[in-house]
Amino acid sequence: MLGLRGWRSGAYTLLTPENHFASRLPDLPGARVIKLVTPRLAPAQFAEYLVDLPAGSRGQPIAAGFEHFLYGLDGDARVVLAGDDLALGAGGFAYLPDTAGFELRAGPGEPARVLWIKRRYEPTPGIPAPEAFGGDRSVVESAQTPVPGLRRAELIPPLDAAFDFNITLMAFETDIGLPQVEIHDEEHGLYMTAGAGIYHLDGEDHDVQADDFIYMAPYCPQTFRAYAGGAEYLLYKDVHRDGFQH
Repeated sequence: MLGLRGWRSGAYTLLTPENHFASRLPDLPGARVIKLVTPRLAPAQFAEYLVDLPAGSRGQPIAAGFEHFLYGLDGDARVVLAGDDLALGAGGFAYLPDTAGFELRAGPGEPARVLWIKRRYEPTPGIPAPEAFGGDRSVVESAQTPVPGLRRAELIPPLDAAFDFNITLMAFETDIGLPQVEIHDEEHGLYMTAGAGIYHLDGEDHDVQADDFIYMAPYCPQTFRAYAGGAEYLLYKDVHRDGFQH
């Protein structure tokens, strides 16, 4: 039956495409928005949306007040920010600080699909907030980890304490996995961008595949191993903050 892989517990939520329920946002007229996680899913402190933009669509100006990270999955989307254009084709990405308003647009030829992460910025005294920037995964160096067959590409500078979250592409070869069951204070938003594998979450094992999403609450026991053909996922993690602000 459709949707049976979806799962909800106090420590995590697994959403598959069969579980999706389309929403709308007034800032994105005509767009189909899947709310993968929002702070309504306690204790989440961020939102992650899957946005399908019709060809040629143009959003309303989105006001400043939240920081954002956008990642292009398909098509030719663009972020318009103070007159600058940041490309969000497949693999394109952009970080936008909480002082910036922006528009999200799709090119005229085809629809576009974008992942959109949104959260309130947590400042740290003495450290200036980061500025807007864009990039593309094709020019981000993918580094080998201590685990043979596991590589990671950091889309936000991981050691820069100005940022309060990281975004990482984790790529696994066949039958390669994380080296331990992790239990930590940081929460995760995980979007499967390719392949398939098995995720162990709080004592349960789940088959996961491309386009699945997992929210992991703080201290959720977690580990992963890829199936034949390997796997990749885009991982959000809060960092560089001590957890007391909330």
